[in-house]
Amino acid sequence: MLRKVLAMTVALALSAGLFTGCWRSEDGASSSASHSSSQSHSASSSQSHSVSGSSSAGGAVSDAVSDAGEAVSDAMSGAAGAASDLIGGAGSAVSDVTKGDASSSAPSEASGSSSGSRAAPAAAGAEDGAWMLRLVNAANPLPEDFSVRTANIAGYENRPFDMRAADRLEAMLRDAENAGCKLYLVSGYRSVSRQAALFKRKVETFMAEGFSQQEAERQAAQWVARPGTSEHNLGLAADIVSADWYAQHDDLTADFDQTPAFAWLREHCADYGFILRYPLGKESVTGVTYEPWHYRYVGEEAARAIMDAQLTLEEYLQQQGASNA
Repeated sequence: MLRKVLAMTVALALSAGLFTGCWRSEDGASSSASHSSSQSHSASSSQSHSVSGSSSAGGAVSDAVSDAGEAVSDAMSGAAGAASDLIGGAGSAVSDVTKGDASSSAPSEASGSSSGSRAAPAAAGAEDGAWMLRLVNAANPLPEDFSVRTANIAGYENRPFDMRAADRLEAMLRDAENAGCKLYLVSGYRSVSRQAALFKRKVETFMAEGFSQQEAERQAAQWVARPGTSEHNLGLAADIVSADWYAQHDDLTADFDQTPAFAWLREHCADYGFILRYPLGKESVTGVTYEPWHYRYVGEEAARAIMDAQLTLEEYLQQQGASNA
């Protein structure tokens, strides 16, 4: 019986793919992004980095892909949910079944964070807004005692985000849907312990191929950021795709930039304090390959400056003379 229900869910997800996504946008964005480029997730381990000095080019790619792989069933649940909106109670019942299945495999993010009401006092550093601009990469890891208070994003059972910015992420997702551009949140906050598990799993994969421990770790670092060096560990990064993405894809790929969803995000993300964190052509600055799905909260003022000038966070901080306290 469960197999039949799951099969029905897949069918609904595919059907939902025909009806979800951007059918219009507030600014009349075309059905394809103005700059579309598809490139490999692989990145050179010897890139020069003008600011970050990272040796883990492409690390965040596999972070997202790893989350995406484990969240496929959840993504299909989201797509099935969209279909259930169209076909009524029957689709809703199936969505409930898949939702339960997805939640059983969804990653736990409890370690290193605490959940609570969004009205609770903000964490230290909120007074001057420095928390919004914190630089995290291979050259600037989080301290071992770092912690962040998170809140789950509305509509998702296990997508925590820094509670000081969670309402802005929710507003962006909600407004996109109201504009006919329904989005899907693949991942938000990821605990350092989970990051360690992802890195360990990648190391083991390379060791199984015959690499030594040292070489396996070096290879793994090209694909998965070391614990404490991923923006997801900070709680201010979100991987976002279109609602129907997983009806046609198995993971996150650069051709997301060819979708109307990407066009909407690029046009409007700064309105909510977010930036496209790893833009095309800036790999030598960020140390990470192009990720059109990865958005970082920096606050509205910084976001507008960064997006308008087509900068990276590294370049903006350098211009501002900011330090990573």
